[in-house]
Amino acid sequence: MPITTTIKTLRTSVLKQFWAIVLCLLVALFLVSGLRATPEEAVDVFLCADESLTESARLNAFVIGTTDEHIASLLRTSEGLTTRLYGSTVALQGAIEEHHVLVWTCSAAEAQEYPGRIYSLTLDSSLIPEVAVGYVSGNGTLTLRPEELELISGLGALRIGLPMDSEPVIFREQDGQPYGLDADIVSILAKRLGAEFVWEDCGSWSACVDALQAGDIDGLTFFTPTPQRMEFSVFTIPYWDVPWALAGGEQLPRVRQFADLEGLRVAVVESYSVVEELQENPRIELILVERPEHAFRAILEGDADVYMDSLPLLLGRVREQHLSHLRLSVLYDERGDQVSVGLRRDLDALIPLLDRAILSITAEDRRTISQRWFDPRYEQGLARETVRKWAAMTVFAVLILTAIVVLWLQHLRREIARRRLREKEARFRALHDELTELPNRANIQEQIELALLSHSTAGTKFALMFVDLDGFKAVNDKEGHDAGDELLFAVAQRLKRATRKTDLVARFGGDEFVILVRDVESPEQAQRIGEKFLTRVAQPYTISTSEGSFTAKIGASIGVALFPDHGVTQDDLLRAADDAMYEVKEAGKHGVFLARPEQPRTAE
Repeated sequence: MPITTTIKTLRTSVLKQFWAIVLCLLVALFLVSGLRATPEEAVDVFLCADESLTESARLNAFVIGTTDEHIASLLRTSEGLTTRLYGSTVALQGAIEEHHVLVWTCSAAEAQEYPGRIYSLTLDSSLIPEVAVGYVSGNGTLTLRPEELELISGLGALRIGLPMDSEPVIFREQDGQPYGLDADIVSILAKRLGAEFVWEDCGSWSACVDALQAGDIDGLTFFTPTPQRMEFSVFTIPYWDVPWALAGGEQLPRVRQFADLEGLRVAVVESYSVVEELQENPRIELILVERPEHAFRAILEGDADVYMDSLPLLLGRVREQHLSHLRLSVLYDERGDQVSVGLRRDLDALIPLLDRAILSITAEDRRTISQRWFDPRYEQGLARETVRKWAAMTVFAVLILTAIVVLWLQHLRREIARRRLREKEARFRALHDELTELPNRANIQEQIELALLSHSTAGTKFALMFVDLDGFKAVNDKEGHDAGDELLFAVAQRLKRATRKTDLVARFGGDEFVILVRDVESPEQAQRIGEKFLTRVAQPYTISTSEGSFTAKIGASIGVALFPDHGVTQDDLLRAADDAMYEVKEAGKHGVFLARPEQPRTAE
């Protein structure tokens, strides 16, 4: 093909891509402009109520379910109303059928056909405060009427429950003072209202909820309204919104919404508000626990696949329990936990004042609190209004930039992918044995050091097993080096399949292997694991070479050393396992010996 034809073809292709991008971005600009349209100030809202409600039932006694974020914001501006936002119509309908929600928003057409009780409200959308980063912000001031000041002064000090294991939301330091997100929020509320709040330890989260119900404390923070909780508590508007997150083992799949949890065993604290929503899906197996550490124990023992908690609490608990090896997944496609302050029902007169105080918290206050207590790597991004504003301002700049760099980025992505592949291969070769593809000596030594650090911190045991093949040299001498290499590879694969995901098998050199077995409870358990490896190694091998195939049978001498029983350093443990292996050799080979403390080395 002539070069001019090639240039014309390329130019035509580029122009087609350019105008396609222009069209897409113009459509996006149109949608952004449509989204920014201001709704009418007066909005009619229809509420359908369960047929069991009597005519004397008051709306402020129920949680109002809706799937419309704008309607939810409008309802929250109405004094005394509590709303719960559902992610889909299916989720809301399920909650209605299970009687978890007794009042919900419905359209005008649905209201006309609904046989039960109907509420009609006219709400003023101009009262909705500006939302920044998902939270209501105000001007930072609060003026109280004389009767409101009298109400606050007559209450005295309000006892707010402080649950254990809740860092960084709320916790006590060694000086006895409360710290965390909620401590900062309550401090601001106290200043705005001139009220006195005292933090009172109340045990686990479930125990704190029970304490509020029993009247042993006056209120709880980080509390989400549910129909059951509404029976003994009244709630403020939400003051914070945090995403739900999961912790699990290495096999944790990517989870972004509740539907992705189907088929998984999900551990969650029994008193959490999310329990009701998860119970609506029969395909999710819930494991209800009293305390978070019970959930982590269930994961480590194989009784649960994941643990669900709000993101800041989950991060704090993973660090506190020294479980950094667990994988995290954030449910960004689900609406987060919209937490409020909950008070005893007889303190309902204080709720409007607390609502006004929450609305008065400035955006700068919220930024300061967020930066102090939350990990910036997990922030969900800007608020919707902020996104819309920046989208309108930058859409044309993006259009021009995209047209210039689109082709270059395609080339750059291919080059980066090739370089990453080469780097990955180089890292793999540096840390793995070329023949067996197992981790090499340098790799296992690094992993042993990490195991020493994590297990000494957690106060748990791990085992180190030194494996030397019996009879390998005879096969190698008789059948040749190619056959010996094939046999070594087959042994490596058997050992690898016999280990757990958390364990590691490495080739130490020649026909020697080292196995790192984490979280061993006793010497007897380590002995049994070593015997399992011995059984696997001793099974016959069918080896194929260029000259044909033959059956090989070999054994193994395995020495086992435990941390900290037989040493607290890598050299001590390797030496103890090696000495135990030599005892097997002297006793006739093909066996498993457990190391003895300060055991002398009797053979070389």
